[in-house]
Amino acid sequence: MRLEPGDRTALVTRADVTASLRAVGLQAGDVLMFHSSLSSLGTVVGGPDAVLDGMLDALGPRGTLVAPTLCQRDKDRRFETWDLQHSPSDVGLLTEVLRKRPLAVRSDHATHSVAALGAQAEALTQGHAHAGPRRSPWGAQAFGHDSPWDRFYRWNVHYLFLGVDFRVNTMRHYIQSVLVEGALVRTAPERRDELSKRVRGWRKEGVWPDYSPEEMEAHLKRLGLVRCGTIGSAVFRLIRAHDMVDAALAALQGEPERWFGEDFLRWLRETSAEPC
Repeated sequence: MRLEPGDRTALVTRADVTASLRAVGLQAGDVLMFHSSLSSLGTVVGGPDAVLDGMLDALGPRGTLVAPTLCQRDKDRRFETWDLQHSPSDVGLLTEVLRKRPLAVRSDHATHSVAALGAQAEALTQGHAHAGPRRSPWGAQAFGHDSPWDRFYRWNVHYLFLGVDFRVNTMRHYIQSVLVEGALVRTAPERRDELSKRVRGWRKEGVWPDYSPEEMEAHLKRLGLVRCGTIGSAVFRLIRAHDMVDAALAALQGEPERWFGEDFLRWLRETSAEPC
């Protein structure tokens, strides 16, 4: 995770968190997904729970707060060692504190689970282990149809980067998975199986649409989709998930040569080639 440095002389309260999020348009009843660095805020009065409670105050009793609870230790054995109740989140202290709250609900996926609190927690997290298949290096369910990541897009949730930038944007992998799926759908049926087998998979090398998250962040900012603010010494960025995905896909599909390496470009050209 790429962190922004925090200023320990900056004091942050629960009320500060609420006020800063409300100032950029967050409202009661919203769904908020966040990536975070607690240390970037400065000194938080009340620690990580105060940050989470400040977010929940901004969302109100009808709102929902969501965090990634990704497991990144012992990467090659994550599906064997996965424990829904006990596998810790490795992507920031705030995410682990949220996961361990008594009312938190966690989705069932070994690499890309999320945990949620609030009115829509059950609806958002359910069914992850059986999500409709969509190819990715983390298995077909990670970013599949009706996975939490798919719901982030369909529900157009607010997507927050607190003290971190788009280099930690897990939604990027959803975008990549959707892009690959779309290319395969457009492929001639007689070639689809062959080209599918060349896509990167779990413990399997292959092509994948890697692109620069920093350049994509700059592109989304130019489109006016990113709102920024501060909490303590932390800069935060806020974007709507549906807008982020649609704008990113439009850019990637419109100018693939700008974004992708030659291996993926070659594969992409083959998906649209006329069969011999």
